[in-house]
Amino acid sequence: MTNTPDSVAQTIELIAVSGPDSFARVTLPIDAEGCLIGRAPTSTVQLNDPSVSRSHARIHCADGKVLVSDLGSRCGTSVNMMRLEEEEDVSVADRDILMIGPWKLLVRFEGEATEDESADETSEASDAVEPKPVEPAPPSEVKGGRGDPLYATRASIFMKLKADGTVDREVGWNEFAEKYSRVIAGFARNAGLPAQEADDVLQDVLLGFFRVAERFEYDPKRGRFRGYLKRVTLNAIRARHRRKRPTTGFADTVEPPVECDLDAAWDRQWTEQILQRAMAEAREEVEDRTWRSFELYGVRGVPVEQVAAETGMTASAIRHAKMRLTRRVREIVTRFRDEEG
Repeated sequence: MTNTPDSVAQTIELIAVSGPDSFARVTLPIDAEGCLIGRAPTSTVQLNDPSVSRSHARIHCADGKVLVSDLGSRCGTSVNMMRLEEEEDVSVADRDILMIGPWKLLVRFEGEATEDESADETSEASDAVEPKPVEPAPPSEVKGGRGDPLYATRASIFMKLKADGTVDREVGWNEFAEKYSRVIAGFARNAGLPAQEADDVLQDVLLGFFRVAERFEYDPKRGRFRGYLKRVTLNAIRARHRRKRPTTGFADTVEPPVECDLDAAWDRQWTEQILQRAMAEAREEVEDRTWRSFELYGVRGVPVEQVAAETGMTASAIRHAKMRLTRRVREIVTRFRDEEG
């Protein structure tokens, strides 16, 4: 996001990717005064659930950033799974996830382009899951953006996929499947496929990559891998649907069943897998007791006194560990997003 004076509103979308059906999405102009999220009828975004406080959280702009703060809510507010302290301001980025009560709210910034999800509907089903070139991304003047010459994927995994008959190739495929299987299968389920068909789509995508691995060339300058994999997965879903058409009698124009916003569903799956990987990496850098205190206090919201009794750490040490690990997880998430989109 570019720097924005406090007096100028930054428009964002909040999309409910899970939670009660009473809330779907809302577009908000966020300025220095901000918008209130809560149960009260006067809230800018009203979330009507007993676990949501009347004045629960606030979103506002300051120093060119979009900030979220918890207003002393009874059940807390989380950004990317990590809970906020009372009155703590946390900067949010495009595709971050807010957790308030039973809702998960995906943050989308105005002007952040969604990846092209179009697919070649005339291609054969057997070719639909194979990786295809991504259209070049529009230039960007934002440092570190897709148009920045320094923007490059440092993903050695794609080199491993091309290894010929070596242990590296096996390691590469295990790593690829571990990173992305949950995203692919979860997206297919959210697109309306039953569990068995979602698993079949996952196998189609993995086999598609395997078939072309030796000639697969990933060029980050032509698009983010996040959007690239999304297109491949959509192709697999559509290919599976096309194979069913002769028995259903559907016309060729019929699309697969979709029960959600595909962009939001994909972004949620992608963000959650990045968070899980970031947590796992940060976990390896600290002692078990320190991580346990962070998990209890920083993620689950267990009162600090209870965490102190369980871990034997002081309240001050628990809060410090939470602050340090929250910062570290955010750094890792940023790195993953720079590398993979």
